[in-house]
Amino acid sequence: MNLANCPICKQELLVKEYHCPACEVSFKGSFSRNWLEGFSASQLEFIKLFLLVQGNLKELQKRLGISYPTVKSRLGEIISIISREYQPEDDFGDILSDLETGFIDVDEAIDMIQRRRES
Repeated sequence: MNLANCPICKQELLVKEYHCPACEVSFKGSFSRNWLEGFSASQLEFIKLFLLVQGNLKELQKRLGISYPTVKSRLGEIISIISREYQPEDDFGDILSDLETGFIDVDEAIDMIQRRRES
């Protein structure tokens, strides 16, 4: 069972104990979580499929049977989770990539960059 957030208040859970059922040894303390533990089961499945299609969003859209904006939205949620711990300054590679491939136009790219700088 992957339980990343409290089912009651939705705050991030902290790992305080690890236990081995084979030898009955327990380790207590404050342990950091693996970055993958912040994802739900459906997000992990999305990431797995994303890797299997080698990041091809059109293929991902086709395999999941969802619209391109929905694929982008789900990918954005995943990036947001990853970015909580890692946020390089002025990294606009994803926006520039979308601009280069024609998924967004120049005005949309400028707007997205400005919004990211304000947040």
